[in-house]
Amino acid sequence: MSLRNVRQFLGNNNIVSVMVTQTTAMFIAWLWWPYRSLYILELGASKEVLGALLMIETVGGMVFQLPGGVLADRFGRKKIMLLSAIIGLGSPLIYLLATSWVHIAPALLLASTSALSRPAYNALIAESLPPEKRGSGFAAISFVQKIPRVFTGVIGGYVVDRYGVLVGVRMILVALFLVSLMRVLIYWRYLEETLTSRTSVRTRGRGFSLRGVSQMPRDVLLLTIVAGLSAFGVRMIFGFSVVYAVEVIGLSKMEYGLIGTMVSLISLFLTMPGGFLADRFGKKAVVIVSRVLYSLSAIGFPLSSSFWHLAAFRVAGSIGLGLGGTFMRVRGGPVWEALVADVCPTEQRGRLMGLMGTIISLINVPATWVGGYLYDNVSPEMPFVTSFLMNTLGTALIAVFFTQRKEETAKT
Repeated sequence: MSLRNVRQFLGNNNIVSVMVTQTTAMFIAWLWWPYRSLYILELGASKEVLGALLMIETVGGMVFQLPGGVLADRFGRKKIMLLSAIIGLGSPLIYLLATSWVHIAPALLLASTSALSRPAYNALIAESLPPEKRGSGFAAISFVQKIPRVFTGVIGGYVVDRYGVLVGVRMILVALFLVSLMRVLIYWRYLEETLTSRTSVRTRGRGFSLRGVSQMPRDVLLLTIVAGLSAFGVRMIFGFSVVYAVEVIGLSKMEYGLIGTMVSLISLFLTMPGGFLADRFGKKAVVIVSRVLYSLSAIGFPLSSSFWHLAAFRVAGSIGLGLGGTFMRVRGGPVWEALVADVCPTEQRGRLMGLMGTIISLINVPATWVGGYLYDNVSPEMPFVTSFLMNTLGTALIAVFFTQRKEETAKT
């Protein structure tokens, strides 16, 4: 049943283009992302410096998302996605040539320009799907994108263990640059614009402004706050998860990668069911269950003392991840994205999504530094406990205060 629903969307050029480019890019990226912190530490950074460096991504997301949303509403989704893809080509090259942690800063800055395209990407997908199928549609795209990640944990861990952190990561970065170049070509050739000229005329006169916060729909503002709390918690521990697993729990990089493979495999096969459940029973319920389960991944680190302990917690968290109601460092799962699309009017969708991203990034500017400070100066466990508490608070807020009518869809 899941595969039939995937095939349902394959007649749309936008869906196919996004599936192909994002799937290949994520495959290569996840070969080295779990070990990026080790790579930066190998270049001479301390853990506190690592946290400060990773703040650059957050600042970039804050700076670029709102302009990206406004430009997507003014000039179209395709142009902004293509521009962002071209600029992003520089990031893997700088990572590849870096000989000191100082060189990582410009690579992180260029990588953060992907935030320019995030509102355009979400708007393009939402407008390429019928409203009543957005939950399963976003889930179908996410399902295909997750398939390669079943293998990346083991493959990436093997490469890094076999060739060392520096050499192994650089081998992967060469492939990442080639895949990024392919994405530019596919966007240019196959993406179809979804912003109509009529809607574009209505939005053309609107400029860049954070004053729109006071005019945000109540549910949009609430989702923004919840996403901000969640993203802060995830960012605070993302760069230190592999460090804690290797240095404190005592896992090998291969073992850590194997747990990642288990997580990816389970979340993959729950992605489509999560979308169907959201369309059938409501997105809010799926989001709450998803977030409760996913929070176990964070608290699992300080509660684990072996491979099997950590694997059990992260497998439980992978169920929540697969259901698609979580919010990660920069974006949400498919059910979360569908819920946001529902509450954002079409003619303001890019702008509102960009504004949401800007606020979330503003909240998260100090997250990685806070994580590094807590890890080095309080205890290695403290970032993970704090992340769990922040995610739990966000879940409580959405359970109590989110009042969207069942299956409400925003109208233009």
